[in-house]
Amino acid sequence: MDNDDLDFNKLTEIINQNEEEEAERKERFKKKKDPLRTATTIFSIVALGILIAVWVVLEAASPERNMRFITSFFDAQFGTAPSVRTRWNYTLVYVAYVLQLISIGACLIAFVVDYSRSKVKGEKLRKSIFVIGGIAVIAFVFFLLRFGNVIF
Repeated sequence: MDNDDLDFNKLTEIINQNEEEEAERKERFKKKKDPLRTATTIFSIVALGILIAVWVVLEAASPERNMRFITSFFDAQFGTAPSVRTRWNYTLVYVAYVLQLISIGACLIAFVVDYSRSKVKGEKLRKSIFVIGGIAVIAFVFFLLRFGNVIF
C-alpha cells in the first residue's frame, strides 16, 4: 500500500466517524422532546405575531386617506363630504408602543432560553431569533424616531 491509499483510508474513517456521530446526535434528539427548544419556538412565534399586530395597529391609527371619488360622490348626493380623520390616533400609537416592547421582550426571552440550551447540549443558536429580534429593534428605532415626542 502506498501513501495515497493510506490517506484515502484515513479520510474514509474520519468521514464515517463524523456520520456516526451525527446519526447518534439526531437519534438522541428524536428520543426525547426538549421543552427548552419548544419554548424557544413559541417565544419566536409570539414575537413575530406581535410584530404583525403592531403593523396592523399602526395602520388603524394612521390618518384616513381622502378618496376623491368617494368624497365627491357624497358631496353631490348629500351636500356634505364624510368626515375624514386627518390626524393619528395616539391611543392606538401608544398600544403599538407597548406591543413593540412586548415583542422585544419575547425575543430577548427566546434568546436567553436558546443560549442556555445551546450551552448544555452543544447546539447552535437559532438564526430566526436574531432575525426577528433585529427586525423588532429596527422597527422600534423607527417607531421612536416617528412617535418619540408623542409617547414621552
